[in-house]
Amino acid sequence: MKLANVKVGDVLIADGGFDCIKEHAEKRVRKDKDGLYILCKVGHHYLAGQLDLETCKNLVGLTRKKP
Repeated sequence: MKLANVKVGDVLIADGGFDCIKEHAEKRVRKDKDGLYILCKVGHHYLAGQLDLETCKNLVGLTRKKP
């Protein structure tokens, strides 16, 4: 999933690779002055920090919940 296709209000599902978010947790995308984020147990988890290193476009560790 490309970060460019994610918008405020989307629900993302976390995989098991996060220390601050439980596996399979559903998180609603929010936005502030620093960008798109989801809430985690330490505060905010910005989506830009989840970009793959190869293309810097695709999110790693998160999938969009199907409607």
